Amino acid sequence: MLFNYDISLVLLAVIIACLAFYVSFWLCKAGARKKHYCWPLFSGPTMGCGIWVLHYMVMQAHHHSHIINYNIKITLASLLVAIIGCSLGFGCFLFKKLRKNHYLIPALIFSATAASMHYLGMAAIINTGDWYVSNAHITLSLIVIFITSLGMLRLTHLMLVMTSKNDSYANFCRLGATLTLCTGVAIMHFLGTSKMNMEPMASSFISIKHDDYIENTIAMTMVILITLVFMLAIFIWFINFKEHLSNELLKRELISKNLQLKQMTQHDSLTQLPNRLYLQNHLNTLFDKQMQPLFIMFIDLDGFKRVNDVWGHAIGDELLVKISKMLRNVIGKGGFVARIGGDEFIIVVCEKTEDAAIKLAKKLLSRISDSYELSATTVDFLSARHRDFYLPGAWARCCHTFEKSRCGDVLHKR
Repeated sequence: MLFNYDISLVLLAVIIACLAFYVSFWLCKAGARKKHYCWPLFSGPTMGCGIWVLHYMVMQAHHHSHIINYNIKITLASLLVAIIGCSLGFGCFLFKKLRKNHYLIPALIFSATAASMHYLGMAAIINTGDWYVSNAHITLSLIVIFITSLGMLRLTHLMLVMTSKNDSYANFCRLGATLTLCTGVAIMHFLGTSKMNMEPMASSFISIKHDDYIENTIAMTMVILITLVFMLAIFIWFINFKEHLSNELLKRELISKNLQLKQMTQHDSLTQLPNRLYLQNHLNTLFDKQMQPLFIMFIDLDGFKRVNDVWGHAIGDELLVKISKMLRNVIGKGGFVARIGGDEFIIVVCEKTEDAAIKLAKKLLSRISDSYELSATTVDFLSARHRDFYLPGAWARCCHTFEKSRCGDVLHKR
């Protein structure tokens, strides 16, 4: 049967119909959103146009042995039936609670619409022989279109109840509904025309002539409908792209805000050094995968209160920032520096020997004792007290043997 058709034109008709159906389902989904509540009004006309275009393009793809003319009034009436019927079907489907027992009436409306449009369009053929379709073929075509309408409505229901988090699943249901409906309409069409006699009547064979007006009217109608479908498709693509872009920007902004919040909760706002919470988590991680001796150094700045009292807290904050930068530069990426109090710092390093840790501690003492050029003055008398700088080997070994459960207690006591 397919050998009597221009396959390329049939495939083009199927593609255009699928595009129209996909657009109609997208409009239906958009209607579920409050800001697009009027869009479902275009779902029915778009689907009706797709069914009508599929029928007449497939009819044009049939290899006829003579000229075929159409009754223009019946042809346009079939288009009107398709648009009104699909609109009623969508209206009945959308304005009721979406349950399985409510699929029956919309499925009957959609199947009756597709069948009425098809057989009304067949009746619009003027100069053809006495064609007859058996009751079995009519019944079978109605059963096929009804079953596919039920499947289409079920997939449409699943698409509508999907949230924005399941867009991929909703797109899968939309595509499934599109292919289901297109398959049903195509099967109904071929069943309805399989036994049709397309030979001209003997009495009218001589009088057959080409009617340019009818052909141009139908061709212009199809061109207008196809253009509208493509315009809607481009519009929908633009809307989807805009929503996807806005969602991506919002997602990136949320990620950035979350990172900022994490930075604020785990870092000191003045020096941007890790705080006590970050230090606790870091020590727990180090104790879990500790491979070499771990040394923890506590630094308490001597005389810092005098800086605040004499030059003010702004200068004191500036001094803390400079000391923090110096500590990070000296320790480098191999160590960890945290601020746990006003002028208290914790340094965590992994060294192979205790002598290497003591050497690093002396370097820190020397650098901390340097003078600091600040905006209002120069501080040159600040030093770290050796009695508060716990570096002896007993402290280093104790830190090395601490359990995770005791790490927080030690920090709390300090």
